[in-house]
Amino acid sequence: MHIAILTFDGFNELDSMIALGILNRAQQPSWRVSIASPTAKVTSMNGVTLESHISLAEASAADAVIIGSGIHTRDIAESTVLASLHLDPARQLIGAQCSVR
Repeated sequence: MHIAILTFDGFNELDSMIALGILNRAQQPSWRVSIASPTAKVTSMNGVTLESHISLAEASAADAVIIGSGIHTRDIAESTVLASLHLDPARQLIGAQCSVR
């Protein structure tokens, strides 16, 4: 199972990094957990920079997708970034996590 964690500039570390840590800690041999973003690197709301493991196009093919939050979530919802995602709830598990204050 490939699990993609969608992570964008301004992301909240609690969403993306905790999800990544918990899912990797489960140590399921058939699981692959990836950070997906529209750019090669993304910077959190607190200045932490992560390198993306996969593109948004690759995330569209994942078995499960977790959408993280951040300070620019509304900007992303209204941007062309979403047009590059082709999620399908009929074949994918799709969830979201939000802990932005």
